[in-house]
Amino acid sequence: MACYIPRVRAWVVLLAVAACAKSKSHQLSLDYIRVSADARLRTDTVGVGTFEEQATFVLVDADNTSKEGAYVTLGGKLADASGTELGQLRTQSLWIPAGETRTFALVDRERKPRPSSARARIEVKGALVPASPPPYRVANVAEHVDGDHVVTTGTVENDADIPGAITLIASFHDDGGRPMTRPFTLLKVAPHGKLPVQFAGPPNSKHGTIFCGDVIYPSPPEIPSELDPTQFGSAARMQQGLDQVFDHAQR
Repeated sequence: MACYIPRVRAWVVLLAVAACAKSKSHQLSLDYIRVSADARLRTDTVGVGTFEEQATFVLVDADNTSKEGAYVTLGGKLADASGTELGQLRTQSLWIPAGETRTFALVDRERKPRPSSARARIEVKGALVPASPPPYRVANVAEHVDGDHVVTTGTVENDADIPGAITLIASFHDDGGRPMTRPFTLLKVAPHGKLPVQFAGPPNSKHGTIFCGDVIYPSPPEIPSELDPTQFGSAARMQQGLDQVFDHAQR
């Protein structure tokens, strides 16, 4: 019996440690995620080169009203005016800090145009609170009016010990708060490094912000650490960079 008790205690300790580790990450109640009713349904060109094609997609905002940051996943369906389902939207996950908003771009799962689409039903698929927040962010975000549009600037920061290929996403809204465009670019940020970023909004944009999307550690060597400022907001340039990094990551 003297030998049995220490073993039992050891197992109890191990189970307690395992339970503690699991408790560090958990699912947030989906009630904390509020999806805006002002979604924008569009059909436009997605991809570049041999991957260029027309597809319907939805720009929609989601708020994290909780006191914890979470990776929020949205999905949904497209329907015509009568409510008949036309297709499903690909899911997308974004990190949303506590009390903040992010704009999602949900593309038709089959990457097809749906000209008869009249509405979209957006669903919150999940909200994962990780054991620790991501080691990257966009700090010092500011808006500047430039004629008939707004320009948004910020600084992307990488706290990790290795370089990261970080997708930077801008979101521009009109005076009614509806999303207008969602350009993105890709940059390699050095370990514990910082880089300035800038995006120009479309005509009549009134508000803009910048945040991080997908990130790959370590960054593939072909990803640039600096882009020509005139190229920020160029969908073709941005998509080419994303194609390169994801192709590299899959090899």
